[in-house]
Amino acid sequence: MIEQKLLKAGQVAEILGISRSKTYHMMRQGDIPTIKIGKNVRVSHEDLNQYISTHKSFEGGQNG
Repeated sequence: MIEQKLLKAGQVAEILGISRSKTYHMMRQGDIPTIKIGKNVRVSHEDLNQYISTHKSFEGGQNG
């Protein structure tokens, strides 16, 4: 049984720290996978976590 609720665009925006309009743009472009339920568009926690994992960037100076 599914236990986690799907996220609305506003919730995704808050998690990512970006605007809701930017979130909708990323969802329309297919950058963030979506689930359509009628006219509503939602994002699963799993898909959002996958997006975050694949877009990590490790930058920094060298030690030594």
